[in-house]
Parts: sequence; structure tokens; C-alpha cells
Amino acid sequence: MEHIQKIEEALSVVWEEREKGISGKDSLRASIIDKVKEDTLEDLAREGYITLNKDAVIFTRIGEIKAKDITRRQRLAERLLMDVLELSRKEMDSSACEFEHILSKEVEESICTLLAHPKECPHGLSIPPGDCCVKANGYLESIVVSVSKLNPGEAGKIVYVLTRGHPQLHKLMSLGVVPGTVITLHQVFPSFVIQVEETQLALEKELADEIYVKRLGRL
Repeated sequence: MEHIQKIEEALSVVWEEREKGISGKDSLRASIIDKVKEDTLEDLAREGYITLNKDAVIFTRIGEIKAKDITRRQRLAERLLMDVLELSRKEMDSSACEFEHILSKEVEESICTLLAHPKECPHGLSIPPGDCCVKANGYLESIVVSVSKLNPGEAGKIVYVLTRGHPQLHKLMSLGVVPGTVITLHQVFPSFVIQVEETQLALEKELADEIYVKRLGRL
């Protein structure tokens, strides 16, 4: 079990370093040994998860699939622990790794559907899509949805804002549209109008699509 956990943690590290654009063997090795033991890279190669040559560190097909699966489960676990169970970031960071080890494929997809197929973890890193994201079959009603999916009169607590560069974002944040704030949707046409404490704000659909809330029903 300890060996499996070490291998999975190392695959996760390689995936994250590759996300940063670190692909050269020497630079990737240097990044990895800051986080795991130096011989772990050779372990991954020996077990067929990566190939090493003078130019690069490359996932094999099986390594790519396994690393993607591990990363997806861990980041979905982080979203569940923070958005639904409302753990603090410190509690979330310490629990997510252990929690992801017990997620079966079926539970993973149910969690993803309930969270409306989130694209980012709480740290802002991409969550690799799964089969359920592609199918988006909607068998389970999502409890975390974008503001644009709420019904008029329905309230929600903001759990994350996906957009980073929208010109209205900084203004909205200054008005209290931040994670943890409870909002109520008043209308959907011609624009989305939300209530934030004593203030009503009009949102374009593009922005309403990027603000995700935990459904609270009608307050």
C-alpha cells in the first residue's frame, strides 16, 4: 500500500510539473526531487509509467491514463470538501489526498455530476474531464451550478468564480460577489439580476455562467 501511494503521489507530481510546461528531463527531475525522493523517477520508468531519454520525460499511454485519473480524483475531492462540506482550505488540503484514494469510478462520476462538472480545483488548477463530463447525462441534479442555472427566487452561496479576466470581475468582487456570499436570483431576462445583501446587480449571461453557487433553495 505504501509503495502504491508513493507511485500515485509521484505520478501526480509529474502531471502537475508538466502542466507548468516543465518537460525537459533535467528540469523535470529537479522539480520532482523537490517533492519526492530522487529515485522515484526511475521507479516510474521501471514500472512502465514514463519513459526517460536524454531529451525528455514522457508519459507512456498507461502512465498518462493513470496520472490523469489520480489528478482528477484528487481535485474533485478538493472541490467536494470545500464546496459541499465547507471545510477550510487547510482542512481540505490535509484531507483531499486521503479521500481521493477511496473514490471508486462510480462515486467519482456522481460527485462530478453533483458539482456540475467543475473545470478547476480550489487552487485554480484544471480538473481533467471524465466520461460524465463528455456525456453530461444529467441523471443527478447538480447542487453546485452556475448562477445562470438558478431559477428566479432561488438563492445560492458562491463557491467559486471561474472567470479570471472578465472586465466586471474586480468591480463585482468589491461589491461582495466572492466565495461564501449568499446571493438571490431575481430575474433572468433581459439580464440576470442578483441580490447581494442590500444591493441588486445586473449580470450578462457570459458572467452569470462563470459564477458557481451551492443551491440553497428559496430563502
